[in-house]
Amino acid sequence: MIEVDRLMIEEYKISLIQMMENASYTLANLSRILYPKAKSFVIMVGKGNNGGGGLGAARRLHNWGYSSKVILASEENSLKDVPKRQLTILKNIDMEITSADVLEEIDLASSETVIIDALLGYSLKGNPRGNYAKLINSANESNLPIISLDIPSGIEGTKGIIYEPAIHAAATLTLALPKTAFLNKKTNPFLGELFVADISVPPKLYSDLGITYPKDLFQKEGIIKIDLN
Repeated sequence: MIEVDRLMIEEYKISLIQMMENASYTLANLSRILYPKAKSFVIMVGKGNNGGGGLGAARRLHNWGYSSKVILASEENSLKDVPKRQLTILKNIDMEITSADVLEEIDLASSETVIIDALLGYSLKGNPRGNYAKLINSANESNLPIISLDIPSGIEGTKGIIYEPAIHAAATLTLALPKTAFLNKKTNPFLGELFVADISVPPKLYSDLGITYPKDLFQKEGIIKIDLN
């Protein structure tokens, strides 16, 4: 996926913010489809591009009338440029943004609340630490449904190494293609229901990389459920 991202930006001139907006829409849309009775969403956000997708989803859910609370795992000044831009938009529309330090003040006991995990992406190396570990543990202990963006935080995206702690998701929305990590059966209990979302990667890009890819994969739906069994 690193090479796919690079080619999208450098060769096909599809910007990171475009990809992030596509990802954030599909994440927000799947969240309301899977949990139609939900009234509030708690979006846990990391400093990288995975976090940027979470911030975009938080904005959309807020605009659709849900109570959406964002928890930042890192200091604002440590966010990458595009996620930082997403955060600025949230501030401009007066969304509720807090830090992991005040996690205990957020109600994680409501049956009408869903957690969105946008903490860590597929390139994770090593155990989550600090606020990241704290948020992962708190989410798992809440017994609320968790939707992970791209891959559950705490799982490495290539070989499926499961670090400690790792999110136990009720559903995972992976982007563009299923990650090779998911071939490792040990990841299955962490994924929950698995969906793949269209983020507008051109089929020609996959051909250039020698990846067999059905051109009509997303012809009927932008989100497809995947059965790994």
